[in-house]
Amino acid sequence: MIMDGLLIMGVVISIYMAFNIAANDIGNSMGTVVGSGALKMRHALLLGAFFELVGALYFGSEVIKTVGSGIIAPDVLQATGAFIITLSAALWITITLLRKIPISGSDAIVSALVGYGLVSVGINSMNLNTLAFIVVSWIMSPLMGLVTGFGVYYLLKNFLFKNITAISVKDRLEKIFSYLQIGSSAFSALNVGAIDIAVATGVLYYAFGASVSQNIQILGAIGIVAGIMVAGGRITETIGRRITELVPSRGFSAQIAAATVIFFFAGLGMPVSPTQTLVGTVIGIGLARGTSTVKVDVIKNIATTWILTIPACILISASMYLLYSILI
Repeated sequence: MIMDGLLIMGVVISIYMAFNIAANDIGNSMGTVVGSGALKMRHALLLGAFFELVGALYFGSEVIKTVGSGIIAPDVLQATGAFIITLSAALWITITLLRKIPISGSDAIVSALVGYGLVSVGINSMNLNTLAFIVVSWIMSPLMGLVTGFGVYYLLKNFLFKNITAISVKDRLEKIFSYLQIGSSAFSALNVGAIDIAVATGVLYYAFGASVSQNIQILGAIGIVAGIMVAGGRITETIGRRITELVPSRGFSAQIAAATVIFFFAGLGMPVSPTQTLVGTVIGIGLARGTSTVKVDVIKNIATTWILTIPACILISASMYLLYSILI
């Protein structure tokens, strides 16, 4: 009876987490396409919802494995632990959503895993090698995004647009890039969906066993779509318009660079942050245009929240477990 109750709560929390993480991460795939004017917000959210759903259902298995069993083994992690970990990360993401600040859901769920692990099973029962690889991927993905975004836009600016002087030709070229950007954004949403489903349901997926795991994944995917459609516009606005001014060619550069980096790490099963990766590429494009075009104050706010996410989720998760232990 207790297990059934935990399962119901676990399903509810996985949907809640999926809702939050998708609302946070949809800006990573659709922020630039809205910011450049290639698509209106509503159309971008519909497009993103469809491709994130496909990515969540068909391309998330490797990342789910890493999040769900790579740090704490399933035979050590109890169902109550999975519930506490997922709820802790979801609560923090809700707080940042209300502030319209894009954070890393991957940072949140992994940090919550660490917080729970430290006070429940101990550090010796955690796979520190996998944790180290994840942390390295967190550092590398935005840096790779920055370099890749800078490189792509630098090439376009200096080898394509530089040789075109006619305004009408430039406008037609930007129109072409608006269509290319829609395609790159769809590709990005596919990869973001694979990350998001792992962040939302990975821990619960392994904790509750094979008999219900598939249903949890499907319900999580539904939560992703709901989060995008209901609250996805908040972070999409921040990424698309507040960091640097975007036109289709810049938006395409940011999106294709970020999607490529995320695709690479998702293939390795690493739960990198789509948010950090895309913000890195947008900054790279801003730098390729000139440092004065990058809004440093917005970046500082985002970076501060990224840094706070790790200790905050560790503390929330550890505190919730200790409170649960006292009450039970």
